Amino acid sequence: MPDENPTEGGVVAERLTHLFNTVHPAGRKPYSTAEVAKAINEKAGERILSPTYLWQLKSGKRTDPTHSRLMALADFFGVPVAYFYEDDTARRTDEQLELATALSNPSIRQLALAANGLSDGTLNALLAMIQSARHIEGLDPASDDGA
Repeated sequence: MPDENPTEGGVVAERLTHLFNTVHPAGRKPYSTAEVAKAINEKAGERILSPTYLWQLKSGKRTDPTHSRLMALADFFGVPVAYFYEDDTARRTDEQLELATALSNPSIRQLALAANGLSDGTLNALLAMIQSARHIEGLDPASDDGA
């Protein structure tokens, strides 16, 4: 079942696809729809959704899930259910997920802990070096919005 362009399927598909791509244990590929459906159904003690229905939501073929299904998905991925309804909540949650993903890398965690307590001037110099390194490696500039 190939993924469709999630933006064509609406907000739920876009956000669900983002969660699948972002929220998974370090060192492994994203969860499959079958894994997510099985975990949700086992936790509920009943069939809440099938892998096919979940794929349809993710691909945008189904666009109006019940609130209880969104609650189960939010619980599985560790986000508030408002993630699927409110743009501000989704934006803040995505920022937190991005940070959590970055901090799951032991080297990044070590850099952050080592930088704690340094002066603003020193932190700004380190940020400039990191931006230069990203440029050298052909990466997009890191966000500078303070989030």
